[in-house]
Amino acid sequence: MGRAGLAFAVYLVVAGVLATAVVAGAPPPEQLCGVCGPSTANDAEIAGARGPGTLDVYIDDDGDSRWQATVPVAEDAAERYRTDGAALEAAVEDAWARHHVAAGDVRTVESRVAEGAVVVNYTVDDVAEPGVGDAWIVDYFATGASPTRYEMVVERVTIHAPARAVVTNDPAGAAVEGNAATWTREGEVPGGFDEQTYVTYGGDGPFGSMRGYATLAAETGPTALDHGVRGGVVPAVVLVLAGIGIGHTRFGRDAFDAATLERLIVAVGIVGAAGFFVVGAVTTAGGLASDAVALASLSAGYALLGSGARRLARFGTRGLVGLAVLATVVAAGIAHLIAGPVYATPLAFGLATALYLPIGHAAERGRTPVAIVALAALAPIAAVAAVAPVYVLGFGPAVYGLLLMPWIAVVVAFGYPVALLGRRLAHE
Repeated sequence: MGRAGLAFAVYLVVAGVLATAVVAGAPPPEQLCGVCGPSTANDAEIAGARGPGTLDVYIDDDGDSRWQATVPVAEDAAERYRTDGAALEAAVEDAWARHHVAAGDVRTVESRVAEGAVVVNYTVDDVAEPGVGDAWIVDYFATGASPTRYEMVVERVTIHAPARAVVTNDPAGAAVEGNAATWTREGEVPGGFDEQTYVTYGGDGPFGSMRGYATLAAETGPTALDHGVRGGVVPAVVLVLAGIGIGHTRFGRDAFDAATLERLIVAVGIVGAAGFFVVGAVTTAGGLASDAVALASLSAGYALLGSGARRLARFGTRGLVGLAVLATVVAAGIAHLIAGPVYATPLAFGLATALYLPIGHAAERGRTPVAIVALAALAPIAAVAAVAPVYVLGFGPAVYGLLLMPWIAVVVAFGYPVALLGRRLAHE
């Protein structure tokens, strides 16, 4: 085994140990509902419960909230609780989970029996805060860089904004209607109630949405930028060195002509697209795996690079930059149409790969394309920022950035043939 192979093997072992330690050291999951039933880390439930029930969070005009847990119970239990208030109070007291979202913040607990269910109301202050203009943001469920995980343990969770407002963003895994955002057990896989859930609400119409997303950007932007830079700086430096290295190496430059490289890149893209679509279909019972769809779409974009390079090379390096951006946009569009919103990571590194085409073209003409190399180097920074805040074994974004290094290897492996094509086209 050579040095490169040994280094890669060591990397895999270290990454595996880190991943195992993260899972083993993670705290128990927190229930969204405090009294709705047993979870993986909690056996408590209301005696006589027939199911996990539902949770509604009603927010008032001051950003405070009333949480209403509705837990169905057996008929005899409902009758006992209806006639014996002390038994109802004791059953609810015994049902509180040790680990739940509002632990320590619960105020004014009231219980009653209604239509075969125990209804538990409790208040939680300051779940929302004002934002831009008349917009508000529910930031209570965003855990930041902590290792907190959520567990629904309910059939449904609904966050209700004040009556005169509407929800103005599109929270992951939620169905939005009017002033309510709802998550169901069916949405728990693969999305579910995310640990970085934000809900914005305010006035209706496009300006209301703009104020909502501006509020969300103001809330999450500084952390995303900070984590993106700290986590992506090492991979970014590697991409810069790789981009500059293209202009100083002759490896493979004269081995293929432009036509052969075009056919090779198109073939790799087509085979990759077909292969990933097949993998996505056979590994998922219902529909296609979103990760496989993203990779298949990037493969289609790779084929587009090969087929369109010669046509746009006549516009110079700028034309090839346009083609790189177009191929990435097409890949994102295909993935979105087939599987819905996709992660930013594959698209960011897909753009970095495509940019090797104009980088090679400019290098062959004796120029150092500083701006294009810098744009490609932003890929890991954007990838980390898109999922910020990040937490890996208590070490934050720097360790997460190192886990992206396999993506850098993919960019270089698939980007170099594209760069060779750019170099060959520079002579035509």
